[in-house]
Amino acid sequence: MLDAVAVLAEIGGDKRRRLPETIPLAHIERRWRRHVFTNGSIDRTCYELATYFGLANALASGIVWVPTSRIHRSLDDLLANDKADSNALQAHPDVDADTYLHARASILDTALLSVAEGFAAREPMLFAGGRLRFPKDQGDGEHDDSAAAIGALYRMMPHVRITDLLDQINLWTGFAEHFTHVSTGLPPTDMRAFMATLIAEATNLGLSRMAEVSGAGSRRALLRMQMWHMREETFRAALANLTDAIHAEPIAAWFGEGWRASADGQAFYLGGPGEAGGAVNAHYGRDPIVKIYTTITDRYAPLHQKVIAGTASEAVHSLDGILGHESGVDIAAFHVDGGGVSDIVFAVMHLLGLSFEPRIPRLSDRKLYAFEPKSKYGALAPLFGNRLNPQLIRAHWDEIQRVIHALRHKAVTPSLILRKLSAYRQQNSLAAALREIGRIERTLFTLRWFEDPGLRRLVTTELNKGEARNSLSRAIAFHRLGRFRDRGQENQSSRAAALNLVTAAIVLFNCRYLGRILKETKSRGAKIEDTITARLSPLGWDHINITGDYIWSETLPLDTDGYLPLRSNQA
Repeated sequence: MLDAVAVLAEIGGDKRRRLPETIPLAHIERRWRRHVFTNGSIDRTCYELATYFGLANALASGIVWVPTSRIHRSLDDLLANDKADSNALQAHPDVDADTYLHARASILDTALLSVAEGFAAREPMLFAGGRLRFPKDQGDGEHDDSAAAIGALYRMMPHVRITDLLDQINLWTGFAEHFTHVSTGLPPTDMRAFMATLIAEATNLGLSRMAEVSGAGSRRALLRMQMWHMREETFRAALANLTDAIHAEPIAAWFGEGWRASADGQAFYLGGPGEAGGAVNAHYGRDPIVKIYTTITDRYAPLHQKVIAGTASEAVHSLDGILGHESGVDIAAFHVDGGGVSDIVFAVMHLLGLSFEPRIPRLSDRKLYAFEPKSKYGALAPLFGNRLNPQLIRAHWDEIQRVIHALRHKAVTPSLILRKLSAYRQQNSLAAALREIGRIERTLFTLRWFEDPGLRRLVTTELNKGEARNSLSRAIAFHRLGRFRDRGQENQSSRAAALNLVTAAIVLFNCRYLGRILKETKSRGAKIEDTITARLSPLGWDHINITGDYIWSETLPLDTDGYLPLRSNQA
């Protein structure tokens, strides 16, 4: 391949120059051969395409690397970074391959036999046409009296502009202090201009229009704020500040236990083709889109966001959020929908000591795996794929441990490693070994999913939180028909980070005031059931003027405790 690239580089794209009589051919993949070799000769155009597509795949998978590149370095160079990270995941006792295989084989065999033996009598699953069918879980339903009580509580939320909301959140947390100047390290001096810039990015309004309608400063002043204070690291630090503040709110404990997280991608249409935009997407049509892949905790606190192409695999990026945030939240369980699922993700999550509990689409079509012959498991036999290969895991155990060590200590971005391991059609043996481990863990999770309707409801509940949060994001990024007009990935990433930060600010504002509403209501002698409290959500925005009114109040009508007065529940 490299020889073929050298030949093409020598020709330099000059169509007048012919290919040499003897050229490298061994790198031509089978799918390309009928196009390259036609009528006893070589089609030059197809030969060039076959070579360049092969080179792109080799770069993506790490078979070919560029020593001076940030992304396309060799896998060994990426894993050799031993930098220490104070926020590294807790280390787990090292085990050798035989110990791991013996333990997992025993657990897997026991679980499979248990399911097989009670197969006919198990209510949660039905067997038809060689597939496992799941009956739909019946929801608990919503009671009218509960809905009325919740509505009454929400009506007590104070009305506020987004400008004043951010000022109050900054007063509580000081998140703006994290937006330090790239040169001096000082926080913004003109807070109005900074907040206007943040809102312009989050709402998709743009700096020019914000300068016209807000009076916070000229476009040049807002642009200076964006250029000198808004960077990936400052957004990340400010988001961690707000995430920790949300988790510290007493009412947030009702939303979740604080150690679960979920991730979901939200599509935004572009104004035209962009660096990260997929031109054609089977789900969204022919308009170019990008996705903001966001990770949130079970308390609705955003941890991380990333702009990815609309056609990109979400599974490659699924781990970036739980391993790339700077907050003090300790995540132990992770939920994604079908786009974020792969066997390699199952493997990496287990080896990191974390629980991976996704919602897998068409689970009845997925194969089970075991070390023993499938005939041992009776009626489950039709559901099995090939037997697991313990020798492959043993052969690459040390390399696998290097990958996990680098991820645990955050020496490398998970998506960079997973992209290399998942990129090439003919997977390298390290990826194949990780896939074998992932099949073990996915089979065990599938058996849990069969037997535990509570798990199915829990995963659905957590993923629904992400869907609800996407509605809030869509309401904030309202301007320009909700389309991102910035085509560069850096500008899109800045817009996504601002959107996530403002979303976190609204969640914190709602948590704080919902807590005050509950306290006020109880002080009047009203009884609020725990079931009602558990059904509250900090994602409402009816009381917030998000778009179109970008002015600041000279003085807010704060009470003696520094809070806006609550409204009557009849308002």
